[in-house]
Amino acid sequence: MGTDSLYYIMDYSGHYYRTDKSDQLVAVAGEQDATVFTFAQANSRICVGKKASFYCMVPIEETEEDMSTEVSGSNEIDDNSGALPAEEQKENNDDEYISPIKELTYDEVTEPIEKNVASYDLSEMDWAEYLTHFTYLVEGLKDYREELSKKHSDIDQKICDILHYIELCETDDNEAADLVELLRVCRENRRDIKDELQKIEYFQTGFGTNANVTRAKQALKSIKGLETRKYKPRKYEELFENCVLKDRRLQRDDIHTTAPVGSNAKQRYSVEPTFDEKDGEETMAEERNYTLFDGKENDWVSFARQQAEFYRNAGQYITNLQIDIKEIDADIENILMETEDANCNVAQGYKIFKRLKELRLEKKAKMKELNCLYALTDYIDCESLADTCEDNLAEIEDIMEVPEHSEVTKMQPVDNGQEENMHIVEDMVG
Repeated sequence: MGTDSLYYIMDYSGHYYRTDKSDQLVAVAGEQDATVFTFAQANSRICVGKKASFYCMVPIEETEEDMSTEVSGSNEIDDNSGALPAEEQKENNDDEYISPIKELTYDEVTEPIEKNVASYDLSEMDWAEYLTHFTYLVEGLKDYREELSKKHSDIDQKICDILHYIELCETDDNEAADLVELLRVCRENRRDIKDELQKIEYFQTGFGTNANVTRAKQALKSIKGLETRKYKPRKYEELFENCVLKDRRLQRDDIHTTAPVGSNAKQRYSVEPTFDEKDGEETMAEERNYTLFDGKENDWVSFARQQAEFYRNAGQYITNLQIDIKEIDADIENILMETEDANCNVAQGYKIFKRLKELRLEKKAKMKELNCLYALTDYIDCESLADTCEDNLAEIEDIMEVPEHSEVTKMQPVDNGQEENMHIVEDMVG
């Protein structure tokens, strides 16, 4: 580095610095706000002690007029500092010292990162927008695929018209060349549409499934929940009674307090009251509306147990149904492959047809069941809800004085020796 050059002072995070009234280094928004230093000035500020590990000098190129202006300005600052009283000079010299802790603080302070759904830098990824985009993409694929299929049908009809024209009509050499060119363009457009449809099929088969959409929605809900999460004191409840929260988005009422041991304090469901106005006065009125629970004995223990068991096992049962459907598809494909090279008589053909029909009906029933489960579990965190339902079940059993708390039936892994083959494809073709 030449000693006659001018420099900016930067840190290794890319921030520029200027000097404040007390001649301290302060980070600025960009290069235009940074102070220009000579080599000696920059060297005296950052190349001593531990500061050399945090800052660096960056040479700049400016016109001679700009450089002379900056240098003269810095010299005026030095001259003015020399004209200060001795006590103020001593205070400035004391302020010049930056503690190691302050240096670490400077290094830790970072600019807010602009989040971007298309970023390849994971630290800049907008996860909520990414999940929203994925959900929108998968849910919109059906309409997009139908649109492409319509275009594919249209281009096939155009090609069919061209081929029939070639077959039925007289053409000269020039017209024949034009027809070949038109046919080539139509075929290229058809290939683009076919490739796009194939890409959609690959995406939907391996990644863009309804199950993944459900998981994405659950993850998005959890991410958005971080913005409104609330702190629950572990021990020092009184510490938070009259506190002023730093985050102004939260209020003191948002902090959950831990209920004392043995207390039944719980948020109770309540209906907003209705008011009747009579003689200028409002009186609260309660109105009875009959429900399906009125007038009969309700087995709330069984009801609570059924809720807990459903949400505890719903996720795994969805996975099991998806596996069953894949196995049925594989069975159907195997039967069709076998029939391609087989010579079947009437009895064998009927047997194959009957088996295919059974598999198709079984797949249809499981698809309906799977879609019902999707409808029941969309936008729901089943694991968290299962924990809540199990706590409610235990409390209801205590209220109803059930002798022994029965555990919720949970999914059990299938042993290798007990694994059941749900779909056995018989060798129906000799």
